[in-house]
Amino acid sequence: MPLTIHVCLILAEERGAFPLFPFLIKKTNLNLLMKKYLPLFATLIVALSPSLKAGVSSVVCSDCKKADCTCVDDCGCDAGGHDYSTHAPIGVMGDHIHRKGGLMASYRYMFMNMESNYEGSSKISDTAARNGYMMNATDMQMEMHMLGVMYAPTDKLTLMLMSNYIDTSMGMINGMGVKATMRSLGWGDTTLAAYYGLYKNSGSSAHLGLGVSAPTGSIDEKMPNGRHMGYPMQLGSGTWDLKPSFTWLRESNDWSYGSQLSAVIHLDENDNGYTLGDSAALTGWVSRRLNAWSAVSLRLTGSTWENVDGHVNQMPVIPMGPLAGQPAAAVADPDARGGSRLDLSLGLNLWSTENGTRFAIEGGAPIYQDLDGPQLGTAWFVTAGIQIAW
Repeated sequence: MPLTIHVCLILAEERGAFPLFPFLIKKTNLNLLMKKYLPLFATLIVALSPSLKAGVSSVVCSDCKKADCTCVDDCGCDAGGHDYSTHAPIGVMGDHIHRKGGLMASYRYMFMNMESNYEGSSKISDTAARNGYMMNATDMQMEMHMLGVMYAPTDKLTLMLMSNYIDTSMGMINGMGVKATMRSLGWGDTTLAAYYGLYKNSGSSAHLGLGVSAPTGSIDEKMPNGRHMGYPMQLGSGTWDLKPSFTWLRESNDWSYGSQLSAVIHLDENDNGYTLGDSAALTGWVSRRLNAWSAVSLRLTGSTWENVDGHVNQMPVIPMGPLAGQPAAAVADPDARGGSRLDLSLGLNLWSTENGTRFAIEGGAPIYQDLDGPQLGTAWFVTAGIQIAW
């Protein structure tokens, strides 16, 4: 684990954060995950709350000045006035802005499990996924460690710097049943973003965001034979990218709502002769505050992304026969990368009322996906993180 992650976690412990426990989520299934962790969080809420309230008194919270986040007891704020009760689920990036001088450090862990090939919205067999190819992907697991810092030079403007460390593995199988596993790991692209508040009052707020992603992630991840791995195994885009967003938030007593429209626009062709497909996402959520230090959330996310433009000459191709020169697998085919997906996710948000520490977790799965296949579909995903605000 990078030194910066250790520093972040040590700071969290020194500030009286919630007990830290490992995110041992690798290579399990969704049913096991739900059985293992949901009882833990349910027990945690009940055990730490002398009397689990159905909500927080609206009379008490009427004195909570959300315009500048100056709060009284039980308003979902910490002692420094940072209000976590209205934050989006942990899987949403750039969901809030800070007061002038506000500083926040964050660490997120994301795990995604992909399995079963799709052609459109239908699952297909391995044999069908090899139609026109020599081999096909069978499964893929991606871990991402995200480190972020936010700072507000003014009440209207918040700046964010974020980088991530990625560890991806993919299983492959050919027509003779021979299996192999590819793996790539390293630092991904780095994003610098600015978020500007359009308005903020006692009930709602909205802000615009614009991020610039620098191509710090590798696009030269290779197999032992020297050929480039497929597009999903590369660590970055290789291009400078724009990341615009618009976020709207609203709250009413114990409930909070929000939505965010975002996109990733790749500006040019990278050094290997291709451009990843642009993408867009629209997400909306509702959150219910349980008491002064916890909330649960439900979120729906629709996303779409385009195929790759161009191709990499160094990726594996079929060496002979009528398909000679064509990509050896769909993961190396630029025309089999696009798609769209609709995800449903549940979240738990816990924060300290004594300091600026928040722990949150969110997990979900697609309820619909339509892929330019053959392409691996997403089975399930989970994000957990800790944030510390000053």
